Amino acid sequence: MDKPQRCAEQMPRRTLKAGICILTDFPFMRPFILFFCWSLAWAGDGFVSLIPKRDLAEHWIVDGKAPAEAWSLRGGVIACTGQPNGFLRSKKLYRNYVLRAEWRFQTGWEPKGKQEWPNAGFFIHAHEVENGWPKSLEVQGYFGEAGSLFGVRGGKVSGAKRGPFVKDRPPFGSWDKYEITSQNGGVKVVLNGVLVNEGSEAAPSDGNVCLQSEGWPVFYRNVSIKELP
Repeated sequence: MDKPQRCAEQMPRRTLKAGICILTDFPFMRPFILFFCWSLAWAGDGFVSLIPKRDLAEHWIVDGKAPAEAWSLRGGVIACTGQPNGFLRSKKLYRNYVLRAEWRFQTGWEPKGKQEWPNAGFFIHAHEVENGWPKSLEVQGYFGEAGSLFGVRGGKVSGAKRGPFVKDRPPFGSWDKYEITSQNGGVKVVLNGVLVNEGSEAAPSDGNVCLQSEGWPVFYRNVSIKELP
């Protein structure tokens, strides 16, 4: 066997797909490559990823009662212990935008009542903190009321719904996906590809976006934002 042939056979085999080289000789790298590809897809078309590369402080400020130790970054996923209550606040303020994000709860929860489920979610248009939570709007991550939109600590929004009105829910512990559009005081909430809620006359009409910690381990991934005119 001549030297060029030996060199070619010794080189890692590569498969081109969507313009990205997948190193088939190194299967342990596949999860990282798949995450990279997924992140590129979500961050396209003007979307900017809010998932840090190395440190949460790249995009987020720890706020509320939960200490910094309650939050961690694990392979492109923001993880939270859920206790005590608190939130991550974006370093930037936003007014008109589309926010995309996925979240799921740690499995193992056993409901003690008909409507009792772990809580988490997203604050948008967040401002000053009052009694633990920011004046804001909340897009609910509470498993039993996902899709709800309401004001928190003096925040207000007209025409939006709150409650267990979304009946088609995935198994507990599965990933849910939000696309939240804020434009000139109007807010639209798309849950798992379905428009489930709308509100208008939001007050505040701008502010930070936040990831919430409230009582049970929760995970956030593929968080990205696209600012609108």
